[in-house]
Amino acid sequence: MRVKIDGEMYDLNFGVGFVRELDQAHKIEGAVEFGTGVTSLYARLHSPNPYALYEAMHAALQPELELTEEMFDRWVDSFKTEREYTNFFDLLLKEFKKQRQTKPLIRNYEQVMAQITKKQQTMQEKVQNSTKQ
Repeated sequence: MRVKIDGEMYDLNFGVGFVRELDQAHKIEGAVEFGTGVTSLYARLHSPNPYALYEAMHAALQPELELTEEMFDRWVDSFKTEREYTNFFDLLLKEFKKQRQTKPLIRNYEQVMAQITKKQQTMQEKVQNSTKQ
């Protein structure tokens, strides 16, 4: 995936360095499991949150470009329409699902979320059934 920032084309890289960068940015007390930052960011990218997008791009451009917030602001402001802007989020999320280092992390995250959703639905059904009686 390539982006044009300040007139220059750059590749977004989603390898081990990307995962490590996000893990550092999203440290939790104690040991951080490899990929915690990616899954946290993936969840936040489902809404068009510009700061989550900045974090993703900053990590994906390392070490080729030290993306500043000012550079990012100019890049985001260059989108001509809201649809163009939100489409970029969709493309980025799809890229996370395709790349070798992020694909298994996202697959695991989505499986865990599906299990949580299923448990919630089961609990709601039990509550509804108990109130009907």
